[in-house]
Amino acid sequence: MIDRREFLKVGSLGIGIFLIPNGFRLLKASEVSQLQPVLWASITKDNYLTLLINKSEMGQGVYTGLAMIVADELDFPWKRVKVRSAPAGNVYIDKKMGAQLTGGSTSVRNMYEFLRLLGASMKDMLLTSASKEWKVPKDKLVAHAGYITDGKKKLSYGELWEKAIKLPVPKNPKLKDPSEFVYIGKGVPRIDTPDKVEGKAVFGIDVRVKDMVYAVVERPPYFGAKVKSYDASLTKQLSGVLDVFPVSSGVAVCAKTFESALSGREKLRVEWTQSPLDGFDDDKLYSYYLEMLKKSGAIARRDGDPEGKLASSGIKVESLYVLPYLYHATMEPMACVADVRDDRCIVYAPIQAQTWALKVAKEVTGLPEDKIEVYTTYLGGGFGRKSNVEFVKEAVEISRRIKKPVKLIYTREDDAKSGWYRPMNATLLKGAIDKNGKLIALYHKIAVPAVFEWAGRPSKIDRAAVEGIENMFYDIPNVHVEFVKVDLPIPVWFWRSVGSTHNAFTLETFIDRLARAGKRDPVDLRLEMLKNHERAQKVIEVVAQKAGWGKKPKYGEAMGMAYHFSFGSHVAQVVEVSLNKETGQVKVHRVVCAIDIGPVVVHPDLLISQVESAINMGLSAALKERVSFSKKGPQSLNFDTYPLLTMAESPQVEVHIVKGEGPMGGVGEPGLPPVAPAVANALLWGYGIEVNRLPMTPEYVKSLL
Repeated sequence: MIDRREFLKVGSLGIGIFLIPNGFRLLKASEVSQLQPVLWASITKDNYLTLLINKSEMGQGVYTGLAMIVADELDFPWKRVKVRSAPAGNVYIDKKMGAQLTGGSTSVRNMYEFLRLLGASMKDMLLTSASKEWKVPKDKLVAHAGYITDGKKKLSYGELWEKAIKLPVPKNPKLKDPSEFVYIGKGVPRIDTPDKVEGKAVFGIDVRVKDMVYAVVERPPYFGAKVKSYDASLTKQLSGVLDVFPVSSGVAVCAKTFESALSGREKLRVEWTQSPLDGFDDDKLYSYYLEMLKKSGAIARRDGDPEGKLASSGIKVESLYVLPYLYHATMEPMACVADVRDDRCIVYAPIQAQTWALKVAKEVTGLPEDKIEVYTTYLGGGFGRKSNVEFVKEAVEISRRIKKPVKLIYTREDDAKSGWYRPMNATLLKGAIDKNGKLIALYHKIAVPAVFEWAGRPSKIDRAAVEGIENMFYDIPNVHVEFVKVDLPIPVWFWRSVGSTHNAFTLETFIDRLARAGKRDPVDLRLEMLKNHERAQKVIEVVAQKAGWGKKPKYGEAMGMAYHFSFGSHVAQVVEVSLNKETGQVKVHRVVCAIDIGPVVVHPDLLISQVESAINMGLSAALKERVSFSKKGPQSLNFDTYPLLTMAESPQVEVHIVKGEGPMGGVGEPGLPPVAPAVANALLWGYGIEVNRLPMTPEYVKSLL
């Protein structure tokens, strides 16, 4: 993170990229105040490169991945590269996203071209500076490892930088041929690891400022209920409690310490209005979603005559799925420090969406943007949850009220109870195959809340609702995809891989049921339906070969596979599974994955780590995770009632990178969707079980035997 003073110091020696509608333009420091660059780089006299990164580091390695792109083009030693989190502001907006935001597996995809240009331009300016200094033609000089040399003399970049930054920025700097890359495609040590290992890394919950107090918020037991009245008389008698007052989300308790704030909240008595959801327990939600599935929705895709083919086909399959609400379960719950005064507002938070944090701070305080500073700390996990900045809004509200810097902390229970879940959904699938086992018609209808509408971007057809289905690559002549919007006041948000998490499960398990009905091998059937998509076929062929498809499993008793395209990347996975029929316990022994993100893999180890992480998170959701509701609200409030996959339960994972031609795809999310359907497919082929609900708990699986 970087504060305003350090920002100005770095900025005065910096270089930036200014994005324009038709591309981008590099700027030197003197142009900055007028044209506003989106990313800064500077080199100190002792030859350290500092980069301001406009993306959030939440464990995915984005600081490393983005910085190495600049360092490679610049020919700079990795050990002398430093990164800082860029402050929030329009100058740092990712123009392709329209916001300063980290999500959608886009960071490297969106910044790759710009960062290469930045590094190449800096090197060009340094060479020009040395050429002038030594009166030697630029093409006789060599830039390498942070130094410029003519074969005899040698100057560090840091010694040349102050003069170089005053030169005109080159319009078309020469970019490296990929064969010249030093770091890209090979990798470097993670730049955030030393701080994290040594305990120096500052997460949102670690921030401390002078005269800071603490706050917690008492929230309603069920969504939609409001504060009717409250009694704080006992709370205010406690030592350390400073103030109690209502905020938009409930009742805030402020105190000198976090422990005092929690104790004060325990004494607080709040009467709530009735929630419109009272009575909606698990059973009622299940029935409600099924009823919604009977309603007509919006048609997202329509090819041929699916109903006609379904009516006339001799072999038909129909399945009904209901999948649960999921909690993000970040390691670090929400936390934010806000300091609001009459003429300024400062925010420190672990956020994925700086633009949205700036917006809510502006709305609450009424201050202009140039009086608001938002700084991003390290994130203890994000998974989409921390792109929702309602916790920043609460902290700013509280600080504005008491006129002191405040650290608002969510306990685990607060975090789980506040909602913003991966949406629950119900899906009806119908399919028909011909006498050769070829899929000739697919009917897909889903009832699900509209995530994009909750994020303030409503549309007739919610993109997340039909993601991975409406745009699937399978060649099927007759297709119907329909979306029914569910309008319950249970907050939903982007969960890692978003709509692909549930749509991949329903589609990929359904394809295996059709393959089974048509007596087809599921790998062969997919390859046939993807015959016009070489990259998709390739990942399936690679994963089948690496996993030993068609042979006896090495570890488990049954194999299952699934394929999915999301966030620009193709992924196929094969799992090896065994089942204890006495207990219903599913054990996943091995996951083999093939992924194609395109021709450029910036950091292979980071890619593999991200895929391993996605597989474990997807497997956790598949086997264990579900937000449960009583008639009075969510009941899964901590890890005793919302269990996650443990390290001991994690399978052996193999990741194989397949390089394909075409645009660069994402990394963080595409590895998650295929694993749950692959496990369910293994249970189908190995044990004859059709999984229509998640998670695959021992109780549920045993009920299917």
